[in-house]
Amino acid sequence: MIEKLFGYHGKIAYVNLSNKAVEVKDLAPKIAKDYIGGVNLSAKLIYDLLTDEDYNVLKGDPFSGVNPLVFATGPLTGTLRPSSGRYSVSGISPLTKIWGEGTSGGTFCIALKNSGFDAIVLTGKADTPMYLYINDAQIEIKDASSIWGKDCYESQELIKKDLNNDKVKVATIGIAGENLVKYAGIINDEGRAVGRCGLGALMGSKKLKALAILGGKRVEFADTAAIKEIRTNAEKLTFGEYISTAASQVFNLYGTNSYLDIGMLQADTPGYYYTESEFLAEKLTGKTLAEEYPVFNYGCAGCTMRCGRTTVVNDNDKDIEVDGPEYESVCAFGPLCGVFDSKPVILAHHYCNVHGFDTISGGVSIAFLIYLVENKLGMEKIQSYLKDIKIEDIKWGNGELVLKLVDKIAKREGIGDVLAEGTRIMAEKLGVDPELAAHVKGLEIPMHEPRAFDGQALSYMTCCVGANHEKGDWFGVEIGTTAFPDFRAKKGKGPHVIKGREKGVLNLQDIRSLDDSGVNCNFIGVEFSDTIQYFNAATGFDYKKRTLLQVGERGTNVKRLISCNLGITREDDKLPAHFKKVFTGGKAAGVKQDLEVHLKRYYRDRGWDWETGRPTEEKLKELEIL
Repeated sequence: MIEKLFGYHGKIAYVNLSNKAVEVKDLAPKIAKDYIGGVNLSAKLIYDLLTDEDYNVLKGDPFSGVNPLVFATGPLTGTLRPSSGRYSVSGISPLTKIWGEGTSGGTFCIALKNSGFDAIVLTGKADTPMYLYINDAQIEIKDASSIWGKDCYESQELIKKDLNNDKVKVATIGIAGENLVKYAGIINDEGRAVGRCGLGALMGSKKLKALAILGGKRVEFADTAAIKEIRTNAEKLTFGEYISTAASQVFNLYGTNSYLDIGMLQADTPGYYYTESEFLAEKLTGKTLAEEYPVFNYGCAGCTMRCGRTTVVNDNDKDIEVDGPEYESVCAFGPLCGVFDSKPVILAHHYCNVHGFDTISGGVSIAFLIYLVENKLGMEKIQSYLKDIKIEDIKWGNGELVLKLVDKIAKREGIGDVLAEGTRIMAEKLGVDPELAAHVKGLEIPMHEPRAFDGQALSYMTCCVGANHEKGDWFGVEIGTTAFPDFRAKKGKGPHVIKGREKGVLNLQDIRSLDDSGVNCNFIGVEFSDTIQYFNAATGFDYKKRTLLQVGERGTNVKRLISCNLGITREDDKLPAHFKKVFTGGKAAGVKQDLEVHLKRYYRDRGWDWETGRPTEEKLKELEIL
């Protein structure tokens, strides 16, 4: 093991917000090699911090001060590895009460990378609103009372003004995080988001408004020339694979929303609260929006794809520039709610960014409410929460209702206070069948229909955070945009035939765990052989194919162990009964999924105990977790 760390500062900052104490500890080279950075390093740090007593507290109150919140980068952040402009945030999710993580792009990640720290671990709770300012590896805790209550866009500008420096990069919460909306997010670089798992609500509970960083501490890489050579050679061999693939070109032209109609043709794009898979998708595609509105593209730091969108739309008789909209947001507020008018869909996405909450969980929660009213379920309790909304206005296709509910969720007003809890608690509070709530382990199911691909369904069931399409994008394997054939992550005989490919599902999860530890975006495909070389050139470590994949596996198992300590069992690895309903139209028409045998094979290949759902002692010792 080398003693000098390349690609790292070798420092972890621990900040106790209760007493404002700051302690800096060294990052051990073995931990760096075993966990890399980003979400996996964060999992290791949190696992080492939490005691049995802490777990007991967190089971009842994820907003307890013992819940750590960790911001981290990895050794590839900001390098020439394509799409390496990302950072991660991790903690125990207020929404799911198990392990939670998310990543975000933009340029804040570069400031965090150059902050002088590989991770910032935040514990405790402040008495009054504050924000963290990091400059030249010095951490200050500054008053945020005048910024508390401001939206995410205002907050970024006000903090820069407070510090009298426009070069400062800011990651902040909005009023949704302050009001503890369970799926509140963290916004940086105007509209880039750590959207899932409610980590913005965890920030809000700590009275932490933002992190502001003026990063000037660069790290030394083991072989910068080698990183450049890997990329150059790969581009030559694949005729510019990173830049010129069809997927990259389409994403560059129309953003992630280019998938809307493609997904519908695969039965992968859900409509009407996951009850239909065919609808007028062409009304909301990226191409359609680009024809109806002025749309500009941009990319995160170092990105060659530039899938980010800026759209000009009229709001209250004023033309404004808004971020996005992204595919997940368009589908969640569009087809899932039966809305095919583009303007309210674009504005719903925008106001989620303004207030700071997840468009997926928000859109699914709104669609769930509409579904219940359309089917006359829970009507009496729903009516009791309504104030200035008429129950007859809660219906498919009402774009104005969607916008009104976005505002009410952020402010926790009326029915919005219930929607702010997510679908699992909505079902409980509204007295309806819990199997109607579209979630796995409390995290709402994304805009990739689990009935379209059995492997995606299995990935949702077993994912470390609950239903998350980026932690195991098996839909990409089935449509041909993702492939790791050496690891069984490859197309098979059909989207509902995954026998023998269960190992591929878990391997893909571990590969994405590596991406989120690097930290880099997975939109631009990189051969695993090149991934090994990127990590070795950045760090000087000597990873091989098996040892690098094992880092992803180790992170997956530590996260599972944390969640098991919080009460997760095998019984939680399931889809709700709502998704056993059979489609009558579309490509998945007539499909009946029975995934129990595949789950058993997944458990066998994972080394998890079928009775308890926990990683076996043998597996934990093999991975050197015990």
